Amino acid sequence: MASSLASGMLIQYLTTCLACLILAFMRSWSLTLVILSAVPLLMIVQALSQAFANPLLSAEREQTGRSATIVDRAISAISTVKAFNATSYETSRAAQSFINLKLAARRLNLVWGFTSGMAQFIMMGMFVQGFWFGAKLVREHRIGAGDVMSVFWACLIATSNLQMCIPQFIVFAKGKFAMAALLATVYDSQPPSTPKSHRLRKITPSKCFGELALHNISFAYPSRPTLPVLKDLSLFLPANEMTFIVGSSGSGKSTIAQLLLRMYQPQEGVVTLDERDMRYLDEEWMKAHVAGVGQQGASGVVILDGKSLFDNVAIGARLTDGQIGEADVEEACRTALMHEFVRDLPLGYETILGGGAGVGLSGGQKQRLSIARARLRNPTVLILGKCPFHSALDLN
Repeated sequence: MASSLASGMLIQYLTTCLACLILAFMRSWSLTLVILSAVPLLMIVQALSQAFANPLLSAEREQTGRSATIVDRAISAISTVKAFNATSYETSRAAQSFINLKLAARRLNLVWGFTSGMAQFIMMGMFVQGFWFGAKLVREHRIGAGDVMSVFWACLIATSNLQMCIPQFIVFAKGKFAMAALLATVYDSQPPSTPKSHRLRKITPSKCFGELALHNISFAYPSRPTLPVLKDLSLFLPANEMTFIVGSSGSGKSTIAQLLLRMYQPQEGVVTLDERDMRYLDEEWMKAHVAGVGQQGASGVVILDGKSLFDNVAIGARLTDGQIGEADVEEACRTALMHEFVRDLPLGYETILGGGAGVGLSGGQKQRLSIARARLRNPTVLILGKCPFHSALDLN
């Protein structure tokens, strides 16, 4: 609001005020000065209003945010609140927050109400003295009665428009504090700045063999920097072989896959591909030779609604692969063990998926679809999560 409607209204009011003041000075500069003699008082009142209202406005906004957070958390987790019989506790928290918000808003309204009343009083008193001085000038035959009315109405419109600027300044004040809070949130969420370095040209090897290795890797997720997931880990994954990484839940299997896919950078150690540090390899070259199918389940498989099953599989191919034929897609689906159920669909590979009128896929079928995309992409290294083996393929 501060950057849209309030800006236009403020320009309109100030332009009207300036035009009326020019007209009033043209008719009688002395009467105009007498009528506008109280304008400095209005400016003082406005300045005091801003000085007292700004800290109160900041406190009111902070309390509003707290109240909104309490209500939002209680409503979003209403089942948990009921399960732990915490209704009375959440109600008392919200009631106390609303009381604090009411007190903050009342103090702010008192300041704005008092300053608005003072501004109205000063403006009305200004016209009382204006009519008295105007009558004196008419009796002395210095100006006519029409000129007095013209100056009076011009000053009335000018001061009225000037007074209507006050609510717009209030909107500007709210917008300023909202922008300050937004910038504080943005800057607080940014990682600490690192010194600028020269951008190096990345390495693009002529061939990829697919030999992966982790050398003395230590890693902790950014959300939990004090809780290491991997510590001084070294691992060798030879090329042209299928390597399984097994372990209990939370032992770091998925973390290793994410490091190999360059979703995260380790705090210590080096991840290499064909004895080259991955940090210095070209990103596009890496995407062409290393791919992954995650373990996030069917919810993580993207389905293009309204597109055919052929299009949903073909989207996995690289842009540099040229035209993808039906034979290529069918071969990828056979590898993912999904050709049989595709063959039984009404239109086969031309069956529309999703989009309301399309065919829906089960969780296992979605994961088979993701593996078919990976097969069509045909990377040198394919990193699979645990779910495609156990829940999706069901090889047994």
